[in-house]
Amino acid sequence: MVNQRISPMLKLVLSIGLISGTSAVTAAPGEDSIARGEEVYSQQCAACHQAGGEGIPGSFPPQKGHAANIFNANGGIGGRDYLAHVLQYGLTGSIDVEGTAYNGNMPAWGGSLSDQQIADVLNYVLTAFGNRERISPDFQPYTAEEVSALSGKDFSGKDVHQLRQAVMGTGEQSSGPAASQDASAAGTAAKVSLEQAVPKPIYAAVQNSGVVERFPSKSTWPGVEGAHYTALSPDGKQLMVSGFKTGNVYIMDTDNGEIQASFPIGKVVQGVKVSPDGRYGLAVATTLGEIAVIDMETLSLVKKVNVGDTPHNIIFNEDSSLAYVTLQGEGALAVVDMTTLDKQRAIPTPGLDSPHNIDISEDGRRLWIRDFVGHVGVLDLDSEKVLKVFKVGAGHGGIDVIPNSRYVATGAISASRVTVIDADSLTVVANPEVGTGPHGVRASADGRYLYASVTADNLITVIDLESLQVVRREPVDGKFPFWVAVPGNP
Repeated sequence: MVNQRISPMLKLVLSIGLISGTSAVTAAPGEDSIARGEEVYSQQCAACHQAGGEGIPGSFPPQKGHAANIFNANGGIGGRDYLAHVLQYGLTGSIDVEGTAYNGNMPAWGGSLSDQQIADVLNYVLTAFGNRERISPDFQPYTAEEVSALSGKDFSGKDVHQLRQAVMGTGEQSSGPAASQDASAAGTAAKVSLEQAVPKPIYAAVQNSGVVERFPSKSTWPGVEGAHYTALSPDGKQLMVSGFKTGNVYIMDTDNGEIQASFPIGKVVQGVKVSPDGRYGLAVATTLGEIAVIDMETLSLVKKVNVGDTPHNIIFNEDSSLAYVTLQGEGALAVVDMTTLDKQRAIPTPGLDSPHNIDISEDGRRLWIRDFVGHVGVLDLDSEKVLKVFKVGAGHGGIDVIPNSRYVATGAISASRVTVIDADSLTVVANPEVGTGPHGVRASADGRYLYASVTADNLITVIDLESLQVVRREPVDGKFPFWVAVPGNP
């Protein structure tokens, strides 16, 4: 029996026909829709759910089998509308798939993918990975019109999680730390003022809302659809922002949020970084295997450099002569010569098959690498050997070598904690609770405060790095804060 707490959502489910779907039979989706859906899946979904739909156990649930089981719920096609809602509004909360627990935060794709693209990718997933054999031969393909009719609701990922409970016929609630985050976040009094916690302006990319928010003024700057990664110029006057899912990278004026320039560089844009000398900005075009080199003074695209399979993010050495690019598809780092603007070589990262985000130690001798599936590794640049691999929170996240400190911090989008590592002893020293789905982590230039973007709870959580305790949770103006740029800490 469904728990009384979600019964209003169940009424909504019934009102939108989630348990219905008995209209006239049509043919299976055409090859054109499936082909389009496969392209969307490969660009936007496969990194987490994998090309074969098998997922990553404990981090990202499978689509193989599971999508068909959801579609077939309640003795028919009870999950039809629910699956569309997952893509439109995201999913936040603890779920169980074939005995494996997942406690993550899938972003909303409505507004980033068109109604037609959502319909196409649903048709692909439900006819791929052996799912077609599991669902009724009377399967009716999704259409853009159907997806459009389901849009426009003020749903969060947590609302969709409640819909899931109704569809699956279970009243179980999320358990563990993530389940109590709303209460703890609301009930924790701020121990420092916002102005004390943020003495110099920081900039959060709020992905689902397509804005950049500046703290502590809380100015909100629109115009960057799918605002994803951010990076400040050394003088703090320019902000690079990647438009995830749009293929554009933007340069913004940090005085007023005006967009100075934008560049279409690829179908999916990920990490961005400005060189310490301020000359170049780099942006990753993941699906093309390239980085785009932008002259930050003339605001012109200088060159595109082929670096390898599925690049994700970048860090420079101190004198701006080299850039290191994570190659998530190769288990390696590309080394780019910034004088010739060519790939110099690749450095393997054994133990880290999917290097994701990256930072460099203050002495320039070690690279700290966060992978896609819950690990951090430290690589010695003299020997080019991985010294140690740490198990951290599930999923992917940012990583930051804290300035003027012995600490390194990393987020975990499929968990609720930030992990703090002692870089001297190479040990984990703390795992403070910050909220559901922390991803970006960046510390103030003096090393006093760490800012974590908490994607599901729509917060910037502040950790005091002396006590390693949370001292403030500040709401953002929008949904899915993904990354934070901090002056003095590139």
